Amino acid sequence: MDDKKNIILFGYGSFGQQLYKNLVEAGHSVRVVSEIDENIEFALKSKTEITKINIKRDDDIKSLEIDQDKHIIYCAMTKTANNVFLVLSLRTMFPRAKIISISNSFENTRKLKYVGVNNVIDLYETTARRIANTRTKPAVTRALDEIIYHQNDLKMAEIKLSEVSFVNGKKISAVPFGKYGIILVAIIDQELGNELIFTDNRIDHKLDAGDILVIVGKTKDIENFQEILQADDLLI
Repeated sequence: MDDKKNIILFGYGSFGQQLYKNLVEAGHSVRVVSEIDENIEFALKSKTEITKINIKRDDDIKSLEIDQDKHIIYCAMTKTANNVFLVLSLRTMFPRAKIISISNSFENTRKLKYVGVNNVIDLYETTARRIANTRTKPAVTRALDEIIYHQNDLKMAEIKLSEVSFVNGKKISAVPFGKYGIILVAIIDQELGNELIFTDNRIDHKLDAGDILVIVGKTKDIENFQEILQADDLLI
């Protein structure tokens, strides 16, 4: 069976470049479309063919001759507002098209789904995949490190909770991680034999001394959060 797809990729920033590379290596046919003012220095060096348009002009989008029954559309533009605007325009013009977009926050994911995206590549959700892929797929891990963490000044860390931590005995929902610029990805629960528990809305885990929080945030925010928790030293 031929799994080759015809893909139109909007955006050629850091994530768009990685998507292009992965999709091409998988054997798909990829056409790259860039916003007029988007930096495409990398594309010039790699000699990638790019169509430059004004995404706010319907005529420019129509000139791409998108076939909504044939093409899969990826929206990976650097600015989230552009992705939201683009998805809204595309969904209006191509109601049956399969549209996939990147997102850099839970709020942006909500907006993208509201305006009609089929699937969202959430850069924070991929953090959880990073943990699972560290041993089984090291190449994937390195790519995520470069795209998500290094280029966005983000770091993953583990913090072990002490008896004096203010979160000791609290449910996850009672801890304002976002207030401190921190995203909780997973918990390593000592009582469950060091089981790694990925966090989502369905699990309101109780935090106890000895648990290890797997978090993502900017380096300074992690350091500040560590001091607030009065926890042990960062493990990684």
